[in-house]
Amino acid sequence: MKRLALIALTGALLLAAGCQKQVRDLSDVSETSSEVDEAGEEDTAIDVATIASVDELPREIIVDDEFLKAEVTIDEAVFSKAPAIGMDLVENAQIRIEAMSEDAQAYKAADPDYFRAYGLRINWDIVAESGNVVSLEGFHYTFTGGAHGNYFTAGRLYNGATGEPMRLSSFLREPQAAIQTHMNEVWTEIARQKVKKSGNVSDLERFRSEAMELVSADMVLAGEVNFVPSTLPGRFGGYAVHFAPYDIGSYAEGSYHVTIPQSVFRESVKQQYVSLFDGEPAAVERLGE
Repeated sequence: MKRLALIALTGALLLAAGCQKQVRDLSDVSETSSEVDEAGEEDTAIDVATIASVDELPREIIVDDEFLKAEVTIDEAVFSKAPAIGMDLVENAQIRIEAMSEDAQAYKAADPDYFRAYGLRINWDIVAESGNVVSLEGFHYTFTGGAHGNYFTAGRLYNGATGEPMRLSSFLREPQAAIQTHMNEVWTEIARQKVKKSGNVSDLERFRSEAMELVSADMVLAGEVNFVPSTLPGRFGGYAVHFAPYDIGSYAEGSYHVTIPQSVFRESVKQQYVSLFDGEPAAVERLGE
């Protein structure tokens, strides 16, 4: 039995479509109806490139079958501000769903007695904006068997005018050198959070030494990074780099979110982007914490 619902809200912005990925369209199947004959099920598809307006993009994708239980939600603000960003997130979610579903089916075929349905949850929100740059965070939870699932926070930066993905390195002169100059702040903040979680203040230096071995400037640049809001409206207060369980500690420690104030790296920001940054980092509420 399979239920895949694409629930779209209203909108009026036209979408510039240039990609060829597909989103399953089972709109003929009632969201509340589960009487679908698996043997006779027709898996129709529409080309994302044929979508004419933003209201046709799904804000929520739900999969509920014997192989995968998935729920993907995307902040409505994403579609109203930059439809191309919404398309990118929908595509990425669909690719992940299809890959997990195929893997789950193979797992069940190989070991039907041990198999349990896979699980996926994704929730995307805009956390900060400045100029034409939009910063998003996406909570991801996956279960693929075993004792427990895992989760992480994904960071994304986009040009809100074009929908083009950006990286932290896009904003910095000599990115590797720029990050290297403030790695002490990264390592120290990791150590502080480990002290807070463990309650062992005397282990601060040990935790910092471990962080120095585990986390490099290249790891930050290639990692899950996004800008955070500022105490001053319409500005970025810094950036956050996210570490999932197991990245730099045990599963029991949970995830780590290290925020670096913009004042620490402002001098390394390219001139055309300096005006995007000011103030101090403001708090961000995150799922899973």
